[in-house]
Amino acid sequence: MADDSKTVIRKEPRQSAVWLLTVLAVAVFIIEVLVMVFLSSLPPMSDAAKTMIDAATLSIILFPIFYFLVFRPLINNITERRMAEEALRESEIRFRKMADHAPALIWLADTQNMGVWYNKHWLDYTGRSMEQELGFGWLEGMHPDDRARSAAYCQASFDARKKFEMEFRLRCADGSYGWIADVGVPRFDDNGEFLGYIGYCWDINGRKATEARLQLAANVFTHAREGILIADANGSIIDVNETFSRITGYSRAEVLGKNPRILQSGRQSPEFYIAMWKALIEDGHWTGEMWNRRKSGEVYAEMLTISAVYDADKIIQNYVALFTDITSMKEHQHQLEHIAHFDALTGLPNRILLADRLQQAMVQSQRRKQPLAVVFLDLDGFKAVNDNHGHKIGDELLILVSQRMRAALREGDTLARIGGDEFVAVLVDLEQPGDWKLLLDRMLQAAAAPVEIGELVLNVTASIGVTLYPDDDADTDILMRHADQAMYQAKQSGKNCYHLFDVGQ
Repeated sequence: MADDSKTVIRKEPRQSAVWLLTVLAVAVFIIEVLVMVFLSSLPPMSDAAKTMIDAATLSIILFPIFYFLVFRPLINNITERRMAEEALRESEIRFRKMADHAPALIWLADTQNMGVWYNKHWLDYTGRSMEQELGFGWLEGMHPDDRARSAAYCQASFDARKKFEMEFRLRCADGSYGWIADVGVPRFDDNGEFLGYIGYCWDINGRKATEARLQLAANVFTHAREGILIADANGSIIDVNETFSRITGYSRAEVLGKNPRILQSGRQSPEFYIAMWKALIEDGHWTGEMWNRRKSGEVYAEMLTISAVYDADKIIQNYVALFTDITSMKEHQHQLEHIAHFDALTGLPNRILLADRLQQAMVQSQRRKQPLAVVFLDLDGFKAVNDNHGHKIGDELLILVSQRMRAALREGDTLARIGGDEFVAVLVDLEQPGDWKLLLDRMLQAAAAPVEIGELVLNVTASIGVTLYPDDDADTDILMRHADQAMYQAKQSGKNCYHLFDVGQ
């Protein structure tokens, strides 16, 4: 519409000029005729008078021509320029009013890359006046760490007359710094002449905070010393971290889309997993120990925590599992338990484990209605071996003799070393009265058999005391004391024999 109106304005003077020139020509012709008629009736004039009349006539003819062809178009052009300038001023006023109410930070720069105007939101955001921001004031408000980088990038874009986008921290009215995104666009007039830049910015603190949280989460996920597994609501693995791969031996590509059951070792019962999933669904989390299997087939122990991740509607979207390889800890724990419950020299149960097994055997005896025997055994001649050959030989003798005596018993029986050369055996499930006698004979034979240690051949025997439960209806300590008393009776009877405690005494 603007171009059409300009075309009309340019054509209108030309059409009027043609019409007026036609009228003028006719008028001049009539005037010339009248002048000639009028002059013919007058006396002769001088040459000077004729020249003045001709000059006047020429002026009358030329004035309209110059007016319509030169002066009027010039006046029209000046008028059009003033109207355009006025329209531009009105447009700029409207722009600035709208920009002042815009939620973005808006700025204008001139052809020297200097700020010439900032909207109200910019000034409110920075807490600075227009005068402070004009020129390169915007650089003063920028965070020192961002200033050089942003200024160089902005200038390079300005020199190339290209659009630019950048992010930097700008000082707020309260003195803090906020992240903003800035977009600058070059401006050109209708003739392509460069006018400067217009830019708009917006606050991205929220996005930056989210990015920082995501980056932190990513760093934790990547560098955590715990294995991390993320599964969807159906249990399919959607991501694992490097520690997961280091512990399990499976690469990320090998487990994506798989179910975590590929790690199962088979050591947990179905009831174990039922209880685990019940806790996950009801409580949203589960923590415990589990045995899993590496890619190599090796079984390992882990401390595992599984948490359910819900959406806004409390529907489970994901499961996140964090686990630590505790195999070495379990092995150490097993070693400590072994030290606490087993004799360090012979590997047989010690006094603590013996008491526990004897108590369990007594409960089993009552339930099955079958007697058990508590056997107290002391080696004859062991002190002489220690005195003559030293404790090292004595220790090796104890190890070999204990192995033989253990082999003489049944799988369910217990043989424990309670100190020095003293041993206690618990014989269970004695269906026949003579069962315990047969086992004691075998123990005596095992103890009395010659023992070869290097070039030495050593001989010891055993004195054994025994009491039968529930005929001897006492507690564990009393039963062992009765068996000990019976053992002394066997020693007094000549050694290398056994003696039954008399509950009637």
